[in-house]
Amino acid sequence: MTQHLNFKPNSSFSGDALGRCARVVDDFVDRLGNLGALLTIDVAGIGRVTFTAGHSDLGRRRAVQPGDLFHIGSQSKTITAMVLFLMARDGLLDLDDPVHLHLDLPIDRRITVRHLLMNSSGLGEFLLGAGPRFDMRLDIAPRDLIALAWPQGQIFEPGERFDYCNTGWIIAAMVIEAVAGQPYGAVCAERIVAPLGLGHTGFGGIVPDGEVMRGYATLPGDPVPVDMTPHLGWAFGAGDGIASAADIIAIYCSLLDRESPLGITLEDLTGRTMKPSAKPYFAMSLGTEYGLGLERRAWAGREVWGHPGSTMSTRSATWIDAELGIGVASCVTTHVEPDGPPDDLRYPRAQLFAMALNTAYALAADRGS
Repeated sequence: MTQHLNFKPNSSFSGDALGRCARVVDDFVDRLGNLGALLTIDVAGIGRVTFTAGHSDLGRRRAVQPGDLFHIGSQSKTITAMVLFLMARDGLLDLDDPVHLHLDLPIDRRITVRHLLMNSSGLGEFLLGAGPRFDMRLDIAPRDLIALAWPQGQIFEPGERFDYCNTGWIIAAMVIEAVAGQPYGAVCAERIVAPLGLGHTGFGGIVPDGEVMRGYATLPGDPVPVDMTPHLGWAFGAGDGIASAADIIAIYCSLLDRESPLGITLEDLTGRTMKPSAKPYFAMSLGTEYGLGLERRAWAGREVWGHPGSTMSTRSATWIDAELGIGVASCVTTHVEPDGPPDDLRYPRAQLFAMALNTAYALAADRGS
């Protein structure tokens, strides 16, 4: 494990918190068997610390570095929502437009753009329709991804509740392309990446310069581990983003800055929220309150907004505490094997998120010391 700080702890309490956080990050590699781990904590008025452990490749030739890029997975949903919010603000569409005004798709004509961004469309989940033998290396068109969900039908009435739906985000990115007349990734670059001056972030197949934390999978019928890093086409607007920890924190923390060049605030995306049913269709929806591409949690006992993300072999998340000016971003990569341990055992995300935030709160307490 390596600890990178641009400040000196002001108290033994925060110093001890940093040491304990470092051990947790280390355990994700040494005890839980993941390949690499990275955790960045940014506290306004204090500074930034990044913990790294393990390696960025299966051959263990290169240790994880603070500036490494990684798959941000479903954190991409926040950026997709931000782009559509900006397009609506510019009068190019209305978030309450029925999707059929922009796309010719065989879905319920009551489904709106807002339903897509709040995971309240009631559409089926294409990942569930794909089945366990779905090969993520294939280059599959967005319409074909959506077709995987159609046999599931309309799960609930549009707008009835929140329930994670990756299918809706594939459609949301298609709406961006239909309205803007440009590829989804190019629109994200123009509206989010460039204004924030980010040099290590890309969407829609745009791969930024930099070393990437790589995740691997041993697929059925093939004993040779596959580097899954290049294979993100299946995720599209639901999760194909790549970024560094510094860049993804900058995107989320821009929502706390009323002088941000984007002009989007946290309140813009969380003014209206929805909750799931007691028995959600997508199990991970349980316990989540959802706005426009953002979920509300209390991993360490305080309200935070952000998003987790997963691709085949990379797990990540970013969370912000608006009141205390805190941002934390994490990434864990692994080698997925057919007979390997369950994901919730190898990647106890609640432990990592709570430890990161509690460490950030210990550092924030130094501001008053």
